[in-house]
Amino acid sequence: MKKILIAVASLAMAGLVLAGCSSQTSSSKEVTHIGILQYVEHPSLSATRKGFVEELEKEGYVDGKNIVIDYENAQGDQSNLQTIGTSLLSDNDMVLGIATPAAQSLANLTTDKPVLFTAVTDPVSAKLVKTMENPGGMATGTSDMSPIAKQVELLQKVMPKVKKVGIMYTTNERNSEVQVEEAKKVFKEAGIETVVKGISSTNDVQDTAKSLMSQTEVLFIPTDNTIVSAISLVTDLSKETKVPVVGGSADVVESGVLFTYGANYKALGRQTAKLAIRLMKGEEVSKVSAEYPKTLDVVVNEDMAKTLGIDVSSIKSEKTETTEAEETTKSSTSASTTKKSSSQTSSNKKNAWLEVALSALSQGLLWAIMAIGVFITFRILDLADLTAEGAFPLGAASTAIMIVNGINPLLATLGGFVAGMLAGAVSGFLHTKMKIPALLTGIITLTALYSINLLVLGSSNVSLSGQTTLVTMVMGTGLSKLYSVILIGLVFVAFVIGLLVVLLNTQMGLALRATGDNIAMGEANGIKVDRMKILGYMISNGLIALAGSLLAQNNGYADMNMGTGTIVNGLASIILAEVIVKYLPLGKRLWSIVLGSILYRLVLVIILAMNVDAQMLKLASAILLAIILYVPEVRQKLGIKPSKTVATGGKD
Repeated sequence: MKKILIAVASLAMAGLVLAGCSSQTSSSKEVTHIGILQYVEHPSLSATRKGFVEELEKEGYVDGKNIVIDYENAQGDQSNLQTIGTSLLSDNDMVLGIATPAAQSLANLTTDKPVLFTAVTDPVSAKLVKTMENPGGMATGTSDMSPIAKQVELLQKVMPKVKKVGIMYTTNERNSEVQVEEAKKVFKEAGIETVVKGISSTNDVQDTAKSLMSQTEVLFIPTDNTIVSAISLVTDLSKETKVPVVGGSADVVESGVLFTYGANYKALGRQTAKLAIRLMKGEEVSKVSAEYPKTLDVVVNEDMAKTLGIDVSSIKSEKTETTEAEETTKSSTSASTTKKSSSQTSSNKKNAWLEVALSALSQGLLWAIMAIGVFITFRILDLADLTAEGAFPLGAASTAIMIVNGINPLLATLGGFVAGMLAGAVSGFLHTKMKIPALLTGIITLTALYSINLLVLGSSNVSLSGQTTLVTMVMGTGLSKLYSVILIGLVFVAFVIGLLVVLLNTQMGLALRATGDNIAMGEANGIKVDRMKILGYMISNGLIALAGSLLAQNNGYADMNMGTGTIVNGLASIILAEVIVKYLPLGKRLWSIVLGSILYRLVLVIILAMNVDAQMLKLASAILLAIILYVPEVRQKLGIKPSKTVATGGKD
């Protein structure tokens, strides 16, 4: 009898355990795991993600209860996309890719899990879906494509006499390329001539925008992540030149874009969430049509309209659906006409070439400080240091955050310099104490600085609009912004060169130079070569960060991507200087780098003025630089002797 009771009890216990397991399994099945992969930290993309989560919660799908959201950010690194994407797909039931690269990566990594996408301009050309109506695969989602034809129609209502429009876009953003191709077609059909120029990073924005504004009546921008990051600089130029900027996403209008007609990204995220709910309820992903943005609206900045003297009353009432976002339009009105704006634009174009040349001078002076920093490691220490790509935005980020928090701009600029020195100290330590090769040291520090810069900024971009900076302080004396920047550049360049000449001719400075010339000989003479290398790293990256700090104040923003291409700019300036003049004493050699920096900016201005096809811009720049660098060889073959110079190491 006991055996029977024990057997029954055992069976009952087993039944309870199985029931518990079944209950847990059932419970886990009721929880949907959603992975989100965002390509890069960016206001519009982050707004999309926020809208997605909020809509899910509104519909009863709450993170931590009946769904679990796993969010990752690739920070703009293509290799990160693959690694993170693989992890998200293995741990989640469904994934969302925000922006084209993220969505493509996820879609290419799976054949059995549903992939949602959003903020993708052209899902068909990105090969995410076969057609918008019939996706035909494991991916569906929402496009952020703005109706270009409607934008052009509205522009003609506001400026009926417009004949020439400039278009600026980022050449490595597929979403921008698609919009630009469509825009060129629509503008041509409307009888409007277009001038198209491409950029590769935020560092190209000022020169390119200024060049386009000097040639056209309106600047059109697509929904472009890079341009949005520097939109305050573009709109400042718009105020200065009286050339309106139109297009882009709705969130850029409050920054000074005259008007746009397009998607609100938070609403786009909500729209995407509705598709996710359909999938969670059991619909097949291949049968859920991809969608274009449903929330479209005309968003107008009336303050900017008043500043530019443009009447926008004819388009304010046009819309297809009321946007869920907060209104970004202003309450002020304007009675001025488009004709007035056109005449003002024509007047401003008379001195366009002079302004463009002076702009190259102002930019060249600020970039020269960065080039001098590169010179310290590249020429004096004979080290290839890539830390510059991270130290440059670090200086910009540190200064911007301090200024936003009310710190005096001069102290904030000094803070940016110190931040760069700390980054240099880390690279120096890795190279000298941990014996990591210089090139790898730079890569390691650069990689780490991306996260640090994001942590400092708190987002991908921090605007300095309305803040007191060194530029606005000098402008307070009555100088224009252009001449204020030139003055600041001259003062800082002279100060930096003066200090370096003094420092590098002291006993410590001579030891630093000896370390770069011959390490073995330096050690034999009792020089602490490791300390000298760390000092060189610190001075170099401090100066590079100082340049980033000054350029952030000039541009009116600090951006995560500001460091892209800085090492190329620095090396180009140094090599140009060495081609033009050789064997100069230290002080004059540093000034020759300043000249090289200005000439490099002028080369870019010349290329922009030539209206080279956007795709060929980098090639044209390289060809022109190659021709300039070939001049000394031609001079030697022709027997033209260079002017007499003093040997390296001479005193001023």
